Amino acid sequence: MMENLTYVTTFILVPFKDMGNAKHLYFVAALIAYLLMLSFNLSLILLIVLEKSLHEPMYIFLCNLLISALIGSTTFYTKLLIDLQTDVPVVSRSVCFTQIFFLYVYFAVEITILTVMAYDRFIAINVPLLYSTIISNTKVAMLIFLAWIYPVTGMSILVSLSSSLQLCGNTINTVYCNNWEIVKLSCTDTSANNIYGSVGFGIFLLPILFILYSYIKILVLCWNRSRSYKSKAFQTCLPHLVTFTFFLCSTVFESTESRTHLKRTSDLVNTIASLEFVIIPPLLNPLIYGMILPEIRKRVTYIFSGKKQTLPDQ
Repeated sequence: MMENLTYVTTFILVPFKDMGNAKHLYFVAALIAYLLMLSFNLSLILLIVLEKSLHEPMYIFLCNLLISALIGSTTFYTKLLIDLQTDVPVVSRSVCFTQIFFLYVYFAVEITILTVMAYDRFIAINVPLLYSTIISNTKVAMLIFLAWIYPVTGMSILVSLSSSLQLCGNTINTVYCNNWEIVKLSCTDTSANNIYGSVGFGIFLLPILFILYSYIKILVLCWNRSRSYKSKAFQTCLPHLVTFTFFLCSTVFESTESRTHLKRTSDLVNTIASLEFVIIPPLLNPLIYGMILPEIRKRVTYIFSGKKQTLPDQ
């Protein structure tokens, strides 16, 4: 095996080779999806930034969630749109690992920010009188910093380990660069990569368990409260729960599919299904929060109504 060992400088993205003339159709669909994602997320980010009444911890955390979606989606869609317009689906080593880094940072930041948002809602509903004391401006800044630096550091180590591997092949069976696909091409020992991956999975499992615990605890606390209290708690927690459910299902599905090689009716279905985690959450998150959170829905309605009077702060 060692005689086949080479320093791979480019990777071939296999799914593009089988698309044929349908590439143009996929390009249009991908471009529309990307533009919709950009408009939805940027609109909500601008609304939060410009509306002083939305300068509260929950909306600041939401803004960071949307920014991470922009990073992940832009990293994915820009490369996808370029590949759909080329005859040879080849990606350089440096570009491939750059895409891996930003896609995985997006994935990890989604988890950490959703964890912070769960903590924020837990404090707001469990001890509302102490909320402003516990969730201070300093605490908000610290939580946001940790939510970003932790994934960036972790993914830097991940990419460093993978990029140091000697590879015996250069074909990737996905339309984007996938760390696991590259590790499988290694001619050398991947024990360090496997151990780090397992530890990383365990570490990121803890925030997911905390999110589940937080919302279960919130449901228990609201069970014997008044109907109006339940309604208010439900309105603020529902978008977080829906977002978390969509994101968790899509990422678990993609991870399982890539590692177990589940087969479906066609390669096209395989490809589309493997992209759920980078397509569905960035498109749906701003819609979910815009429709369900009362303060955001109120201001979106106000903007589109074309009224001239100033909307009173709540």
